[in-house]
Amino acid sequence: MKILKLINFNDNSFDTYEALASSVYLKKKGHQISVIAEKKSYAYDFCDKNKINLIDNNFYLKLWFINLSRVDIIEIYGYNSLNSILVRKLLSLKTPKILRLSSFPEVKAIDFIKKNFDSIDLITVISQSIKDELIFSGVREDKIILLNPILLMSRWESAKQIKPATFLQRPYRIAMVYRNKNYEYINFFMNLAKEVLKSNYDVSFSLIGPKDEKIRETARILEISHKVDVLGWRDDMPEIMAMAHIYVKCDTNPNISRSLIEAMASSVVCLVPRVKGISDFIISDYSGIIVEAGNIHSYVKNIVSLINEPFKMENISNTAYNIAKANYNSDIAGRIDEIIYQDIMREL
Repeated sequence: MKILKLINFNDNSFDTYEALASSVYLKKKGHQISVIAEKKSYAYDFCDKNKINLIDNNFYLKLWFINLSRVDIIEIYGYNSLNSILVRKLLSLKTPKILRLSSFPEVKAIDFIKKNFDSIDLITVISQSIKDELIFSGVREDKIILLNPILLMSRWESAKQIKPATFLQRPYRIAMVYRNKNYEYINFFMNLAKEVLKSNYDVSFSLIGPKDEKIRETARILEISHKVDVLGWRDDMPEIMAMAHIYVKCDTNPNISRSLIEAMASSVVCLVPRVKGISDFIISDYSGIIVEAGNIHSYVKNIVSLINEPFKMENISNTAYNIAKANYNSDIAGRIDEIIYQDIMREL
């Protein structure tokens, strides 16, 4: 099949990653994949590296001054008002269209979906909470289906292979990953680190994200700089995750983060806030730990409990990995996509 994927985001968002991970599998299976994305974006570099046909989403294409080749399926990832003319043109084609949502849609996006609902053949979401949000906002349920997130597992299985050895290592390492410098949540992590160290000094912490001297200064003020590694943004995340025992998510953004799925696939125990969307992916005390959002006592209590029960921590980490491998593996998700394409084509 000839499949066209429009990525509405320039950054390395989960929507972008889903589109690219799916493209890798489908290309491997012999499908002809074309991705619309802007130059100087993560998607553009990824497509170039993996030899996936890329169409530059430039000014001329945005205004539909360039005609695209005929395809069998069009997939639109997320919503961006800057691409509204291009999206409307794509929706006007007779080609089957799938809208992929990996994050909670804003009001403008929901209005756009309702206005163009008849032109969309299928809407896929990655969590029950996103589906509920759409239905509550007046989007008809009959075209919405729930699909699991997609992850290229091969990079993360190496982390799992050395995890048994990691659990024998001390000190325990607790990691937080962030893409945007939100000091409220970074400071929250620093303060929970200080509280954890009061109970167990044989623990170290890692912050993975854009570097900033202000972060190091906070660690010095709290007198924990010798226990906190500010690693900056890394390309070797599987290796970083392989050395971590606990992944902590401090922010309350309901959208699923790529790092959470990667941590699960790396067999790391994930400790997340009780927030709609995020807590859809974790069964507390089974595949991770759910804590009260913004409650530092809840975070510290559960972290210390895990450290004091290494057997429980290892069981949870193994369960998280097994769930990720069984449900998020791009080979499995890609096969489901192929079945969906075939069903849509048969209905034409």
